[in-house]
Amino acid sequence: MTLWQFKVFLTVAKIGSFTQAGKALNVNQSSVTAVIRSLARELEVKLFEKVGVRAHLTRAGEELVPLARDLLDKAAGIKERMVEVDGLHKGSIAVGGAGVAAATFLLGAIDDFKNKHPGIKVALKIEATPALEKDLLEGQLDLAILGRAPQSPLVAGEFYAEEDVVAIAAPDHPLAKKRFVPLDLLAREQLVIRQEGDSVSEMVKKKFASEGYTIERRLEVVTDFGGRDIVKSAVVKGVGIGFIARCHIVGDAQAGRVKILKLPKLNLKRSMYIATHKKRQTSALVPVFVEFLRDYKKKTNHKVGRGA
Repeated sequence: MTLWQFKVFLTVAKIGSFTQAGKALNVNQSSVTAVIRSLARELEVKLFEKVGVRAHLTRAGEELVPLARDLLDKAAGIKERMVEVDGLHKGSIAVGGAGVAAATFLLGAIDDFKNKHPGIKVALKIEATPALEKDLLEGQLDLAILGRAPQSPLVAGEFYAEEDVVAIAAPDHPLAKKRFVPLDLLAREQLVIRQEGDSVSEMVKKKFASEGYTIERRLEVVTDFGGRDIVKSAVVKGVGIGFIARCHIVGDAQAGRVKILKLPKLNLKRSMYIATHKKRQTSALVPVFVEFLRDYKKKTNHKVGRGA
């Protein structure tokens, strides 16, 4: 069934003539007849009865009139909405962001976007990357900034920015006094890391393994929320060495609560990706917001994701 079929149907219902309906729609009478027959066949009902030269609605046809009008009205409303969105006057978009994105650039980017387009509503949800990707797949988010490349084949990922992952220690820890800390020395310390599956923890484990070092002692933090804060708290109390994205620790380092260790061989970075659903676009503003993020990165001199 198509909107054109319903438009033809309503025109015939209003005029009461296939021939006159054709003239009103700038098509011939045979085209009108074919459309009505096709619609009746799809609905499996008879829509009109001929009484002399007039086409009268059947009972089913009468029931269809308000439904068809409602469909056409909604279609017209969609078109008007798209025009508004195209002009960036109205609309809404649901954006998700991993913690590293929120801490580095996303909050500022959204504020900038809303200042430029005050008629657009932006809903922001901060979650862990796996939850964000799930929300995107389920249609709860229109777009998300993930802390890693998407895992689902249904999600498209565009690399956007990266943030350094650093090792932190309590200010009075022996390693905090060293100018540079070699990985072999670090491997002997107790490391405070988050549970299996955490992207930063996995990066750290792979890095040590690639350099031929075994993590001899570790305290694994298992939690669904507040993991970064628990790691920081453990480090401050001298429990061990932690690993965290730089953006989440800058304030604590400046306040002297922790010390960022200098490890020339660490060189770990947390990548961020703009993620969208490949087959479903829940908001017409998705490509608009993606393009805005690209421009925002250029405007901030590619410093997004670097604590700028």
